[in-house]
Amino acid sequence: MNSIEELLKTHCPNGVEYKALGEVANFRRGSFPQPYTKTEWYGGEDSAPFVQVADVGDNMKLTETTKQTISKIAQLKSVFVPKNTVIVTLQGSIGRVAITQYDSYVDRTLAIFQSYKIPINIKFFAYVLFMKFDEEKKKARGGIIKTITVEEFKKFQIPIPPLIVQEKIVTILDTFTELEAELEARKKQYAYYREKLLSFDYLDSITGGGH
Repeated sequence: MNSIEELLKTHCPNGVEYKALGEVANFRRGSFPQPYTKTEWYGGEDSAPFVQVADVGDNMKLTETTKQTISKIAQLKSVFVPKNTVIVTLQGSIGRVAITQYDSYVDRTLAIFQSYKIPINIKFFAYVLFMKFDEEKKKARGGIIKTITVEEFKKFQIPIPPLIVQEKIVTILDTFTELEAELEARKKQYAYYREKLLSFDYLDSITGGGH
């Protein structure tokens, strides 16, 4: 029995609890003044990073610099997001998750997790959010540009094991993230552990729970 299984058996004897996203966190969509084409919304003195879908990478981080900066006047009509905030894309490339590494303003095509209603490891939350969206985006509406609404995703059910289990999962996945940067061959192994450790069926099979 590995360490995750031991922790689950000890701390979740009756199964891992599942909660809807709306029960876990407070969130809102970003915002930006319309129309997008108005030049005064961009750049200038005291401009700030403006995060759009294309600025959210595949490594749970924002790009080093955003493609656009938001002007001082437009900042009053947008949403300020401090660094270390979890955000997720809701349109186009759905389900890209990032923990912001700098202060920014965020577009309306993304959701911002402003606070949490239960104790939770933020990195674990970001990992499990990525996995849940990877599953749900396959059913999203639209043709080339897919969309998931806030009303839809606040009902998504995610596993919430005890903090000690969350922290162990994060430690394992972070280790493989670091190795991935050094050795390309580790990518498949990382994906295997990420999917296995966060698989809802796996968690249930260990603890005998259900949802």
